Amino acid sequence: MAKAIPKIFPRTLHKFCRWHIMNKHKDPLKKLYKLFPDLKDQLSAILNHPLMPFEFEDAWKALIEKYNLHDINVMINLWAERKLWISAYWKEVFFARMTSTQRSESMNFVLKRGFVTERDNLHIFAKQVNNCVQARHEAENAEANASTGTRKTVTRYGFEAQVMDKYTRAVYSVFRERQYHSTAFRIKTSQDNPKNYLVHHYNQSKEFAWSRHEFRVLADEVEGRYECECKLWEHIGLFCHHVIAVFEHLRLDEIPSRYILKRYTKDAVTNPDFNHKDYRTTTDDGTSIECRRTILYSEAVKIINKGCSSEAKFQIALSAFRDANSCMDTEETEMEHNEDTEMENNEQSSNQDDTTQETGEQNHIPQTENNDPYADI
Repeated sequence: MAKAIPKIFPRTLHKFCRWHIMNKHKDPLKKLYKLFPDLKDQLSAILNHPLMPFEFEDAWKALIEKYNLHDINVMINLWAERKLWISAYWKEVFFARMTSTQRSESMNFVLKRGFVTERDNLHIFAKQVNNCVQARHEAENAEANASTGTRKTVTRYGFEAQVMDKYTRAVYSVFRERQYHSTAFRIKTSQDNPKNYLVHHYNQSKEFAWSRHEFRVLADEVEGRYECECKLWEHIGLFCHHVIAVFEHLRLDEIPSRYILKRYTKDAVTNPDFNHKDYRTTTDDGTSIECRRTILYSEAVKIINKGCSSEAKFQIALSAFRDANSCMDTEETEMEHNEDTEMENNEQSSNQDDTTQETGEQNHIPQTENNDPYADI
């Protein structure tokens, strides 16, 4: 793969899946975790948090020094491949939040996390798989019910109302969680440039390198530029804790539209050419049931949300729904009448054809009898 990808896809950046890297070395790492109970948390902090390359390397070396892991093979191997799986080395590359083979591993992870183990018998495995499917259905139903409700912002900031309106429910949940964690950061203005802000965690612990770093954030409200040196937006297209903290510090009303990627919004898929639930071809005018249902549901939800905001809009929406329902009933009645009329016409035409055919046969029979040489026998 490593040799074929550069030849076939020369513009593609090939990196290793982090999950597979850690899974490959899980056995020796488990032994280290037993010897050093705090090692797992500190190693996870180095891997998970937005370090720069030089900070990652300093933090890694400090970890090796602290636990005297210089000659441990697993740590040597992880270090040797660091540029192929540590995101600090390619944060300027857009990965759209996919840094592992998520789709192929997600179901395995769900099963192993709370339902089955390697020691389970086959009948227990089958039972637990059914329990897993049922749990997933319940979670999907709960999500569907929640999606019909009205969302509320946590704060009164204009930018949060904007992203709530634009982002899908799942992406907005991610944003809101980051907004919550952003309150743990402190901000001070850079002396060199008033548009630059230094953002650091309130607990500048010596245990984790990421907590001691001051991230430099550029916030130019006039030009609408918001950039952080952690490069998280460039990497996945969503803002980091540091930029969100600056948004709150500035009490920003609106985020420039170019920072809200369409792939994360409610309009990411508009008039799809094909729906995986509908095996017939789907066109823009809604020639299939599934496409029509999707389009109508989307438009109905918009009307419902607007109609709930005031009494006047509620009456307008209610009248529109009733008028539409009445028109569709009338259309349905006319269609049924037309179908009945067409059936009657078809029956009459069929009867006429049968009558004509019988008449022709009756006229034809005597002629046949007269010409039959064996008629008198």
